[in-house]
Amino acid sequence: MQQINKKFSLFTISLILLCIGISWTFSLQKGFAVEKGYTTTVNLNVRLGPSTKYTILGNIKKGEHVDVKSSAVNGWYQILYKGKKGYVSSKYVKITNKKEGPAIAKIYTTTVNLNVRTGPSTKNAILGNIKKGKQVDVKSSAANGWYQILYKGKKGYVSSKFVKITNKKEGPAIAKNYTTTVNLNVRTGPSTKYAILGNIKKGEKLDVKSSAVNGWYQILYNGKIGYVSSKYVKITNKERWEEEVIPVVAKPDDLTVLINKQNKLPVNFVPKNLMNSGITFPFTNSTEKQKLRKEAAYAIQRLVHDAKKSGYTIVGISGYRSFETQVSLFEDYVKKDGYEKARLYSAIPGTSEHETGLAIDVGNSSATCAAKDCFQNTKEANWLQLHVAEYGFIIRYPKGKEAITGYKYEPWHLRYVGEEVAKDIMKQGITLEEYLKGLLVKQDSSDLLSLVSVK
Repeated sequence: MQQINKKFSLFTISLILLCIGISWTFSLQKGFAVEKGYTTTVNLNVRLGPSTKYTILGNIKKGEHVDVKSSAVNGWYQILYKGKKGYVSSKYVKITNKKEGPAIAKIYTTTVNLNVRTGPSTKNAILGNIKKGKQVDVKSSAANGWYQILYKGKKGYVSSKFVKITNKKEGPAIAKNYTTTVNLNVRTGPSTKYAILGNIKKGEKLDVKSSAVNGWYQILYNGKIGYVSSKYVKITNKERWEEEVIPVVAKPDDLTVLINKQNKLPVNFVPKNLMNSGITFPFTNSTEKQKLRKEAAYAIQRLVHDAKKSGYTIVGISGYRSFETQVSLFEDYVKKDGYEKARLYSAIPGTSEHETGLAIDVGNSSATCAAKDCFQNTKEANWLQLHVAEYGFIIRYPKGKEAITGYKYEPWHLRYVGEEVAKDIMKQGITLEEYLKGLLVKQDSSDLLSLVSVK
């Protein structure tokens, strides 16, 4: 019996030591586990299930961090996207080991006066503003183009487009933009001997994946690897729209300030006396587009009220638009249609009237023709044409004046200029450009007459 107990004790001790060894080995393995980071290599669709047959839940921009929840199965990762379960193709996800090499402390600095929002979208309310060149206390990697930050003790979000990252040990990281200088062929290999995969128009941005080797860049083209000659590629540290030389207006707060493709607002301009327009919009969440300058807000309230009394329903579609929102909007159009085409229907940041806080797009009760050509056939459009001037507004882009304004006829786009000026413009059937030019001619004539009388 004593011998059995002795054997049992030895067995028990061995078992305990084995468990300790396993636990110790597991701990060691866990301690040396390398944390992985997942980053998109293209603008990537998030789907409801692990196949292209499933509905698109949203889109994650190129270079953004992905919150992967499970290993790839049949070529798809399960991820967490805006609090929901989603799936992305593993083909377009790059894996990096976060713990490789020494950790480099990063400094995040704003490149413009930047709005802090309550959520990761321009649709969320503005929590405050951080001035250009100020450091940002970033709490998480960029997800869907937004950093989560700590702002005055509260959680906030800022657009990563306007944040510069500096590595303390390496100096500032400068983002490079690669743009074609001619209509450029994309080939399947790094030589003119290779087949042509496609063509990129002059002035378009390239998605360069590696430094030039033997005069050729490897790029990502329509989801495939391609090659272009480096001879016809210009490298800059600015977006193309930033390089356009457009005069900046001297008095951006003037009610009759002329903002168009030839005149722009100062960078990061924020109009004074912004307030909620006080009219109905076809959405419930509070956003900046519901705002206008005080003068325009009170005027649009009167217009909407009087229109309703006459049997017409006018709703707001889009009012004020911040500089950062215009940048995001314009760059999305460039990605979709290319720079030259986007330039035709969308304003370069700083040249949109919406940034003045004096312009608003409107629609009717159904909003089915919101900012569409069919709005001109509605009874509300006819009423606006006859009555907007009474409230200090003009139809900013009238029919037949495209060569002057640079934009097609937009009966929904109202611009506040004050009652006296508005009535003069609408009565003559002219544009703001023509009105201001005529005013300048009159002033010049007046100066000339005064000079003559002095003599």
